[in-house]
Amino acid sequence: MPFIRNTEVGVGQRVSATGTISFGTGKLGLVGVLVGSMTGPTIQIYHGGAVAASATIIGTITCAANSFTRIPAYVSGGATAVITAVDSTVDLTIYWNPLG
Repeated sequence: MPFIRNTEVGVGQRVSATGTISFGTGKLGLVGVLVGSMTGPTIQIYHGGAVAASATIIGTITCAANSFTRIPAYVSGGATAVITAVDSTVDLTIYWNPLG
């Protein structure tokens, strides 16, 4: 039987506004970010439920419009994303998996 990684599919967390969004509260596996037809947003992701420089997972990335950016990472206390630098309506989805 083939081995299938559990991070290839995930819970979709829709984001429709700039600012800070927290997702998950326990162990989770990040899968990536799907950006819709919008000007590429700047995204930062932190470990835990708050923004702290010491908990940075992804410092600052700019995602291209109409694309999926893979972010394979595991955290034990949830994660927080900060979405900024958007010139149009926010249209993105963060995919992640609860791990227990």
